[in-house]
Amino acid sequence: MAIFNRIPKAAQIAALYALIVFTVYSWTLLWFFWRVPGWLYYLSIGEILTTLAYSLATNFFESLVVLALPVFLAVILPKKWFYDVFVARGAALILPGLGYMMYVAFQFQSKLDYPSEVLNWYPVVLAAIVLLAFLVGQVRFLCKVIETLGDLAVVFLYLSIPASLFSILVILIRLLV
Repeated sequence: MAIFNRIPKAAQIAALYALIVFTVYSWTLLWFFWRVPGWLYYLSIGEILTTLAYSLATNFFESLVVLALPVFLAVILPKKWFYDVFVARGAALILPGLGYMMYVAFQFQSKLDYPSEVLNWYPVVLAAIVLLAFLVGQVRFLCKVIETLGDLAVVFLYLSIPASLFSILVILIRLLV
């Protein structure tokens, strides 16, 4: 089928997924370890590890959902626009978007803090991200740098995927018991 010819190669998908995993898991682990000292006062080690398991399992599915966007774009857009520079343009779309979402999430300090001024900028941020993705595809040096970073980041998949699958197994056992 023609649609299967439009799906990027497994190595390209793995490189982009590794960049997504690095970003998402790093953010979660940063917040997790930031809160561990406070949790030690009122949670047991088992409850803390269970929280980590839920976090890793959530990150696994979040990362797959985020990866679906550039794969979908590679399938529907012309090959010259996205497929040929999948890792570079996908990273240029996804990583700044994740960074903006992290920034917005950081602005919520309590239930009463609603960062409306930050959220009002999302059309500008979205336009800047699309422009960045277009420019990255035009500059060969940037493409090569991002693709190299993606290839190097694949090492994180050797840790994150088994840890996430183990976390999902732990959650399933907790739900069944």
